[in-house]
Amino acid sequence: MPTDRMLTVEEAQQIVLDSVQILGEERVPLSQALGRVLAEDVAPKYDIPPHNNSSVDGYAVQAEDTNDASPVSPCRLEILEEIPAGVVPVHRIAPGKTSRIMTGAVIPGGASAVVMVENTVMEGKHVQILKPVRSGQNVRYRGEDVKTGQTVLSTGSELGPGEIGLLASFQRSFIAVMRQPTVSILSTGDEVVDIDQALTPGKIVNSNSYSLAALVKEAGGRPVSLNIARDTEEEIRSAIQSALHADVILTTGGVSVGDYDYVKKVIQDLGAEMKLWRVQMKPGKPLAFGMLQGKPFFGLPGNPVSCMVSFLLFARAALRKITGHPQSQWHLPLITATITNDLTAGGDRRHYLRAHVVYEDGLFFASTVSGQGSGMLSSMSGTNGLVIVETGISSIVEGTQVSVLLMRSVW
Repeated sequence: MPTDRMLTVEEAQQIVLDSVQILGEERVPLSQALGRVLAEDVAPKYDIPPHNNSSVDGYAVQAEDTNDASPVSPCRLEILEEIPAGVVPVHRIAPGKTSRIMTGAVIPGGASAVVMVENTVMEGKHVQILKPVRSGQNVRYRGEDVKTGQTVLSTGSELGPGEIGLLASFQRSFIAVMRQPTVSILSTGDEVVDIDQALTPGKIVNSNSYSLAALVKEAGGRPVSLNIARDTEEEIRSAIQSALHADVILTTGGVSVGDYDYVKKVIQDLGAEMKLWRVQMKPGKPLAFGMLQGKPFFGLPGNPVSCMVSFLLFARAALRKITGHPQSQWHLPLITATITNDLTAGGDRRHYLRAHVVYEDGLFFASTVSGQGSGMLSSMSGTNGLVIVETGISSIVEGTQVSVLLMRSVW
């Protein structure tokens, strides 16, 4: 059973991370691997590039032939052949000889450099070289990018566009990656209506399912949004049982202390091993976490900002671990910034204030937004940071250095 003591954020994060594990690995087509985490070390079976090739259009030469070349006294060479990209040269370059060559084409034997076409004048079967080149100039050597057997991508690497291109160059049409967890998202409450339903008096739109689905995707999971569960024990039990088809379960609402907050009771009745349900933070004090039939269960607050901040601090870290990201990438990046406005906080909980962070002249600057209520969803739009105000600090003056969690890039 979780302690009745309200846990610090760090204590709660450690409990969550100690409870979750990587799901395993799977093989996926390279076209579907963007953003996934490698589950294998990757090394090519051949050099890249696989042969010496030209980096420019021009003429393959022996560099010493061009030593004295100039516009007033050009070097005149006989053209042996033309070498397009993808064609193997027939002739070897000897002194006084050259071959016309295209970008990416194989360097012929005997050649030590390539003269750019801009520095030449063609004369029938000969070419005049107007500028000298040094040995190796405009040549891309075999294996200068990657050598056979060299590990260039390691287990735990996240696959971006550059990594995808590199794997394609290795002819890896399928790749082993860490499994993506499916994440059930369940909103609860009689007051909640879906996005296309009429907004009658007393009702609110179910924004939480949509913001959570987006956050799950950003963290590397696959969201599965369920129908809204009304505030009855029977409906919530049925919905949570359906949610167990996923690897991770997220619910919003129903974890406070109200008469209609049934989520905690239902998951306990279903045999959940509860590990925590109160955290020393604002927004987001009510937070239930436990293992339900071996699967991580997060009971997030119903207020939209509390829901998102709680996800960012706890569920996101869990998903990053589950998807195989290195430990350094589990939590949001923490920076130090100069606050550009006075602010007030106070109370017996750590505050996370929504802010806009910019980077100027090598320094970070943060300005908090005016609306900081846990129901003010607009405060999460256009902001990219959470300014941390520790317990007991009632005010911070402009110009003070503060700690900030980055929700997204400042660039």
